[in-house]
Amino acid sequence: MVTRLLVWSLCIFGFSISSARVSAGDNSVDKYPIPFELNRKWGAKDKSDVIVIPPIYKNILLFRGGISAARLDKKIGYIDQGGRVAIPFEYDKGLNYNNGLVGVCAEGKCGYLDARGNVVIPLIYKNIGYFSEKGGIAVVKGEHGWGVIDMEGREIIASKLKDSPSISEHEGFIVAFKAARDGVIYDLKGNELTALSYDQIAYNVWAGKWLNDNLFTVAIDGKWGFIDRSGKVIIPIRYDKRAFFFKGHAELVRDGKVYRVDKYGMEELIGDWQRPIP
Repeated sequence: MVTRLLVWSLCIFGFSISSARVSAGDNSVDKYPIPFELNRKWGAKDKSDVIVIPPIYKNILLFRGGISAARLDKKIGYIDQGGRVAIPFEYDKGLNYNNGLVGVCAEGKCGYLDARGNVVIPLIYKNIGYFSEKGGIAVVKGEHGWGVIDMEGREIIASKLKDSPSISEHEGFIVAFKAARDGVIYDLKGNELTALSYDQIAYNVWAGKWLNDNLFTVAIDGKWGFIDRSGKVIIPIRYDKRAFFFKGHAELVRDGKVYRVDKYGMEELIGDWQRPIP
């Protein structure tokens, strides 16, 4: 069964800090204290093994930008590397420091603060994610759907999408669905790259990317084909199974036959399509 694949990890709101188990290597040993656990509570030591933050917190301490999210009782706050409170413990959920900001939620509303606790982006969202390292954009969920904002809170893509979009920063685009059968590819500034909307846009799980040989695999009305970064149709949308190009060729199924197809659309018949035995 062909299913539409969207991002899983980039856009999931990472609030499970109370159960996180991340190695001390995630902290800079030379700059920040090293987290340790005692009796299911977390604290931190310096590189001489001296306790600098007592083990009183319910989550591992991961310092970024001089602060770490911490859970005390049922509230999230932020402490500095000396254990001093940097942002009060008054939030229900919180993300670690990222690109100069921390994401927090209180009473079902989410937004972003600076390292001193000042509101930078108001708490108006239902869900938020981390800002991308290079582009400085993040996935958010508003009252009417998912969208993408920049670090000043400006909407790159309006919060009206049906599903959480996938930001592929290293590939230079965003894959999103406006509705169930309305997939669109944007650049990182929110400009639509594709003239058409697609029922499905396939993600290559094995390769870990959307683009394969610089082509997207897309579907309209149950048929698959290939487009380039600009949305130009390179291989006609007429095949029965999704596939991905690799080193200039893809094996595609059409009318019960399997073809080896190059990036110019030339077909070489391989044989009959063998359906799996139930």
